[in-house]
Amino acid sequence: MSNVIERIDPKNPSREDLRELSEELKKLREVDVKTVDRDALVDLKDVKINPDLPVLERLIDFIKQIKNPYCYKMNGMVIKVSFAGEKSLNDCIKEATFGGGISDSDVPRYGKGGMFNSL
Repeated sequence: MSNVIERIDPKNPSREDLRELSEELKKLREVDVKTVDRDALVDLKDVKINPDLPVLERLIDFIKQIKNPYCYKMNGMVIKVSFAGEKSLNDCIKEATFGGGISDSDVPRYGKGGMFNSL
């Protein structure tokens, strides 16, 4: 992952950092599961979510830990995630990470459609 995720301040991310993160996530979405370096992938069992963090900080922390939310390992098996339909990446990450127990009003929105969409 690019250094945007390493330098982003989860407590106060700049709009520019969020734009760069959005672009990086678009690139990560295109990773080919057939050619990806399995050893470079993070196993989901190693990701620890701190429920005490505010939602935006948890999302950024999740991405920092998983490196690529579209392609990772689960118990050693490579997992490729894709999103279709009406739900956004924001919605899918919220449900997968937080069990859907939060509302849209709990997540800061940046630009049209959410913090990871183009601003």
